[in-house]
Amino acid sequence: MEGYHQSVLVREVLELLRAEEARLVYDVTAGDGGHMEAFLQVMPSAGRVSGIDRDPQALQRLRQRLASYADRIQVVRGNFRDLQTLLAQSDQGHVDAILADLGISTLQITVPEKGFMFSADGPLAMQMDPQSGLSAETVVNEFDEEQLGEIFRTLGEERAWRRIARAVVRARSRGRIIRTGQLADIIRAAVPGPHTIKSCARVFQSLRIFVNDELRNLELFLPQALSALRPGGRLGVISFHSLEDRIVKEFIRNEADPCTCPPKLPFCVCGAVARLRPVGRLVVPSAAEVAANPSARSARLRVAEKIV
Repeated sequence: MEGYHQSVLVREVLELLRAEEARLVYDVTAGDGGHMEAFLQVMPSAGRVSGIDRDPQALQRLRQRLASYADRIQVVRGNFRDLQTLLAQSDQGHVDAILADLGISTLQITVPEKGFMFSADGPLAMQMDPQSGLSAETVVNEFDEEQLGEIFRTLGEERAWRRIARAVVRARSRGRIIRTGQLADIIRAAVPGPHTIKSCARVFQSLRIFVNDELRNLELFLPQALSALRPGGRLGVISFHSLEDRIVKEFIRNEADPCTCPPKLPFCVCGAVARLRPVGRLVVPSAAEVAANPSARSARLRVAEKIV
């Protein structure tokens, strides 16, 4: 639909989360409702979908988009890290499918005022929730060189992290850095040549992840999602970089094989019970989808089913 973010791996999500059989679905990163709309189109007529997002503008677009399904949807503003609080009490332990798409909406990226872009000038914000306290401007101007370098290295996997952190600290001594264009120019000067664009992308990614506490949010969400599902219910997570995917992969693996017994023991004595089983292998977009939607290129979908 024109004017809306283009959701990724829609066909695969519907198939692996068994949308045609589902009666209660939670999309915990609903955005403007692309995946929700797809679910509603194939679910039984009595099926309900709840959408959670922390961006009020996205939820406004979602309500407009799904107006014809108003009696079958619930829209909640909040952070998926607080799923247990946001979940309707009667839904606890009865959800058929939960989807988390960890990608940032194209509509957020392409609005300079949001501060996510290094290719267009805007305020150095980067907050998914405009009411959250910490901004990228605060981080860039008030964190010391070591802290900045650690963010660029661990969350952006940027090789030139030392050089860029040093350049940021040097630049801010001449005046506060308040615009995305300023920061991008600092990175370009610190890492000239063919790798400039990738360095800008990695540094901006690292700041976005840090400002929005994205990895910690994911770690807090996953066990809550498992509790919310009914036995046989399925969890799907779409990630877009290795740090997120690693967290999801390890969570599923640990819940599928929780035994803590020494490997040499012939049988399990710890009593740990598997609560999840992986469904299929890692799913990536087809070449056709990437050609039609280049932003899908890095998407990775993992699905697991609750056992008990």
